[in-house]
Amino acid sequence: MNLSQLRFASAVASTGSFTAAAAQCCVTQPTLSNGIAQLENELGERLFVRTTRHVALTPFGVHVLPYINEVLSAQTCLVHQAQVFLSPHKRLIRIGTSPLVSSSLLGLMIEPFRLRNADVEVVLREMNLTDLYRMLDDGLLDFVFGVANVNKGPWTTTFLYEEPLRFIPRGTVQTHGPRGPSVQIKDIADEIFVMVPDACGLSRATRALFRSQRRKLHEYSGEAMSYQVLQEWALLGIGCAIVPSSKVVASARASFPIADKSGREVTLSFEASWSKNGTQAPHLLEFADHLREVVPGIMAGLEPGTRR
Repeated sequence: MNLSQLRFASAVASTGSFTAAAAQCCVTQPTLSNGIAQLENELGERLFVRTTRHVALTPFGVHVLPYINEVLSAQTCLVHQAQVFLSPHKRLIRIGTSPLVSSSLLGLMIEPFRLRNADVEVVLREMNLTDLYRMLDDGLLDFVFGVANVNKGPWTTTFLYEEPLRFIPRGTVQTHGPRGPSVQIKDIADEIFVMVPDACGLSRATRALFRSQRRKLHEYSGEAMSYQVLQEWALLGIGCAIVPSSKVVASARASFPIADKSGREVTLSFEASWSKNGTQAPHLLEFADHLREVVPGIMAGLEPGTRR
């Protein structure tokens, strides 16, 4: 096996599509398919099952995917540490992000700093939150962007932005959709919800939302491995889904705002975290100030619902 084959498998798992994964990896679809077939042959079992509607991990694929991602992360760490040793005076900012963080908003938050500091290299890494905070503790990351109040620890934090949560009915809207422009938790409490693995913060946030309304969350026994698959399963009628507005895919026939008891839109908050005892390098302190002082103004200029 080789790293390219592992990257192909990880990309298919995250996108839920061979076509999208090939585009992400900048290869043709036959190249990606052949690489995954060779990897499956060496491992001894199929990683994915394909239907006309979607691609899903097999039970074997679910089991080995974390190890595939761990190898890829180790390779990234190796390359980075080699660069740090060979260029000790190079100014780097290492940011770990949850898959739930909006890519478009991430760019809006970081780009002004990069334009003012052309000699600073920003290195992004997307992983599950548990691994990100572990790497922050180990000094392998400088900042973590993720769901607020998910991981409590000895970190300094600052609010980044908030995003509306959307309810996606199961099956057709006519049969299972809400009757009004928005939906309250009490209206959907008896539904079954498809969930993603508790790695990005969405599942914990969804459970906390139901607990805050004193409602029991009924979870589908299986798990979707991507936000796209989660919504495709909702369309198939397997269960409903709750996702941030930026993760609603085009294939979702309709999604609806979620309102609290007072009628206010329910949102998911995101924050940046960094070590209280970390390095005091000037460019890292400047970036922390950027997050606290500049980013709120950037978010305030966006449409309502994407800011606090």
